[in-house]
Amino acid sequence: MYADYTYYQTEYGGKMSADEYKRFERRAERRIDGITGNKLQFAFPTDSRAVEAVRDCVCELADFLWQIDKYNQSANESMGTVAQADGTVKGKVITSISSGSESIGYSASGSAKSAVAKAAESEKDLDEQIYSKVSGALYGVRDSNGVPMLNAELPYPRPNAPISRPPEDKPVEKPTEPEEI
Repeated sequence: MYADYTYYQTEYGGKMSADEYKRFERRAERRIDGITGNKLQFAFPTDSRAVEAVRDCVCELADFLWQIDKYNQSANESMGTVAQADGTVKGKVITSISSGSESIGYSASGSAKSAVAKAAESEKDLDEQIYSKVSGALYGVRDSNGVPMLNAELPYPRPNAPISRPPEDKPVEKPTEPEEI
């Protein structure tokens, strides 16, 4: 785990529940690993600014994937068809709901779309936006061996390169008891 829930909630200011974050954080990590050639698994940055950049990237991407999921859930709940007077049927999207006289407004045509809507509707747009977010967040960030995170030319793990795992994977050192004299 590159960015735990505590970091997501306190430092990043995220709004997901712990269970939702766990699910989308894993997806975000897999996407970041794919773009960086798995460098974070073997050469996690040791510089504090680079570590923060990686964690923020994970949080931002997890939030983006969560928003797409929420968009898809909302779209599925509002989907259906509207029968036209001429007998044709069009897809509907709820545009307004009133409670007093129970009126619901539908739109059978498209409108301007957000980045989340575009990504939710097109795998190509999703991939492009994810790559853009990751490359923007990790531009100039170097791994523990000094190699730029976005440099895909060097395969990992490299022979004879020191391994640096994410902080959560490192064994916890037990404090030593002071010796009595």
